[in-house]
Amino acid sequence: MPRRRADFSRVYFPLTLTIILFAAFWPLRDKPLEVQGFGDMHPYLQFAAYAALIFLLVRLIDALVFDVVVSRRQVAMPQLLRGIISIVLYIILFGSAFSTIFRIDLRSALTGGAVVAAVLALALQDTLGNLFAGIALHMEETYEIGDVVHSGDHMGVVEGVSWRATRLRGFNNQLVVVPNSVIARERLEIFPRHNLNARIISVGIDYNAAPATVIGILTQVATHVDGVARERPCLARVSSFGDSAVIYEIKYFTRDYSGRDRIDADIRKAVWYALRRNGISIPFPIRSFQPYSPPTGEHQVTPEEIFRRLRAVDVLEPISDQGLQTISAAVQMHFYSKGEAILRHGTAGDSMFVVHVGSVGVRVPDDSLTGWHQVAELGPGTVFGEMALLTGEMRTADVVAMTDVVALELGKESLHPIMAVHPDLAGAISHQIMLRREHLESLRAADREQEELTLMSRIRSYFGL
Repeated sequence: MPRRRADFSRVYFPLTLTIILFAAFWPLRDKPLEVQGFGDMHPYLQFAAYAALIFLLVRLIDALVFDVVVSRRQVAMPQLLRGIISIVLYIILFGSAFSTIFRIDLRSALTGGAVVAAVLALALQDTLGNLFAGIALHMEETYEIGDVVHSGDHMGVVEGVSWRATRLRGFNNQLVVVPNSVIARERLEIFPRHNLNARIISVGIDYNAAPATVIGILTQVATHVDGVARERPCLARVSSFGDSAVIYEIKYFTRDYSGRDRIDADIRKAVWYALRRNGISIPFPIRSFQPYSPPTGEHQVTPEEIFRRLRAVDVLEPISDQGLQTISAAVQMHFYSKGEAILRHGTAGDSMFVVHVGSVGVRVPDDSLTGWHQVAELGPGTVFGEMALLTGEMRTADVVAMTDVVALELGKESLHPIMAVHPDLAGAISHQIMLRREHLESLRAADREQEELTLMSRIRSYFGL
C-alpha cells in the first residue's frame, strides 16, 4: 500500500489569516480602541485573531496526525472519524477562547440556559441527525470506500463518508451527495467490492431451439466474458414462456459490481454471436396469426425410423410388415424432460411406449424413506406399459425419464383392427411376452404353460375375440 503524502494545502489560508489578524491586533493590544456604540474592540479583535489561530491548529493537527503519523502505519483512517475529531477540537478550543477572552463562565451559562439549549437542539436537529447517523454507520462498518450502495432512488460507488453525508459516484459519472440520516432511514442494499455479487440478465430465444442446447451455449458464453468471476460457475435457466420467445436467465457473479452495465452489454453481445454461429434466432416480438410450420428439429422422427424401431420390438414380432406399417402411421411421439414422470403406478391405461431416444427408470413403490426403489433402467428400443395395451391392466410401476426422452406411444385403437383380422396374433404376442418375461425375471411358482394360456385368454377377452 503506497504511503499517502501529507496534504498541507488546507493550512495555507488559516495561516495567512492568522498572520494578518495577529499583525493587526498585536500593535493595538496596549492602545485604546473604542468604537462608538460597541465599546472596547480589543476583545473582538483578539477573539478574531485566536479564531484564525484555532482553525490553523486544528487543520495542522489533522494533517500531522492522519496524513503523516497514521499513514506511516499503513492504516486508512475513515474520513468520518477525522471530521468528528475536528469538530470536538473546535468546540473545546472555541469554548476555551470565548470564556478566557470575554471572561464568561460557559458552564454556568450552559447550566442555566435550558431554553437556549432546546432552541439550538431544534435548529440543529437535521445536522445532529446526520452526525449520529454517520457515527452509527461507521461503527457498524456498514460499507466502505469502493462499495456499490443502493439507497432509495440513489445508486453508485462510495467515494467518501463525512460526518454529514455520503458521496456516491453514479454510473453516469455524476456525483450524488446523500445525507447520512437519509441513508439510515432508507432500505440499504450493499454490493461490497471484495464480495461475489450476483447479477441476472434475461434473453429471449426461439421456441424451436431445445432448452438443453440453449442453456449450454448461454453458460459457456457468460463464463468467458471479462469481469465475470471464475470462483463460482455461471448459471443459465428457463425463466418463463413469452409471446414469441422462451425467456432464459443468465446468472453470473462479479467482484466489480460497478462495472455491471459493461459486463451485461458484453454478455449480450457474445450471446448474439454464439446464437448466430449455432443457427438459433432471437425472435422479433411479433404475434403471427397465420399457420406456422416449425422447421425440422433434432428430434423429428421420420415414418421410416418409426417402422424400423417398431420392427425391432420383440413383442410386435408376430405382426406382419403390412400390419406394422398401419400401426406406425397411428403412433404418437412424445418428448419428456429429465425427471418427468411418464407413467404412474395404479393409473389406467390402454397403450404401451417404445423408448426411441434416452433412457427411463422403472420404479416400484415400497415403504422406504423415498417411497420407491428402482428395479430397471430401459434404453432405446425397449418397451414398457405393454400389459396395459394388451390386457387393460392398471399400471404396476412408475416410469420416470432418466434423461431427455423421445418415446413412441402405441395405443389400443391402432392395434385393434389388426387383431380383429388376425385373431391368432393374440397367441403369438402372448408367447413373445412370456419369452420376454423369462429373460427379464424369474418365473413365479405357477406353471409356465398355464400362465401363458391365462395370458392369451385375457388378451382375447380384452379385444373381444
